[in-house]
This record gives sequence, structure tokens and C-alpha cells, in this order.
Amino acid sequence: MEASRLDELRHGIDQIDSEIIILLAKRFQLTEEVGQFKAIHQLNAQDNSRESQQFDKITKLSHSHGLNSEYATALYRCLMDIVISRHQEIQQSKQEQETTV
Repeated sequence: MEASRLDELRHGIDQIDSEIIILLAKRFQLTEEVGQFKAIHQLNAQDNSRESQQFDKITKLSHSHGLNSEYATALYRCLMDIVISRHQEIQQSKQEQETTV
């Protein structure tokens, strides 16, 4: 493979990485709002039913786009774990604020 072709491919990957970061930032802004909502309404940080629905959707989307669904579900498991952890932090912070008031 010519170096110019390799550079072209890597440039394409870099562009996609930028798009992914932008989308992740938007996703995390929304999940932050979800975490605040859950804390205010005293909902569990983790929603197993929602997770199951999401993983079914991710598997179907993966297959329809020719992506190995194991890769996609592994990535989303990481994302969801980070979000759940953040939701727990939000809930703990809200509880601490309530006990000091």
C-alpha cells in the first residue's frame, strides 16, 4: 500500500473520530440531564429494562450496517457503565445536599 493511500485512510479515520467525539459530547449532555432527572425523582441510576432495549437496538443496527455486534455492544457497555457511574455520583451529591440543608 502506498504511503499516500495510507495517509488518506488515516485522514478518513481522523475525520470520523472527530464526528464521534462531537456525537459523544451531545450524548453525554443528554445523559447528564437524565441523571439529574433521575436524582430529582429518586429513580435508580441503572434501568435494566432500558439497557436490554438498547442492546437489542444496537445489535440490530450493527447487523444492518455490517458491524460485528459484539464490538458495538462492548463499546456501548462501556458507555453505559460510565453513564451509570455518573448518575450514581449525581444521586449521591443530591443526597448529600439534602442532608446538609
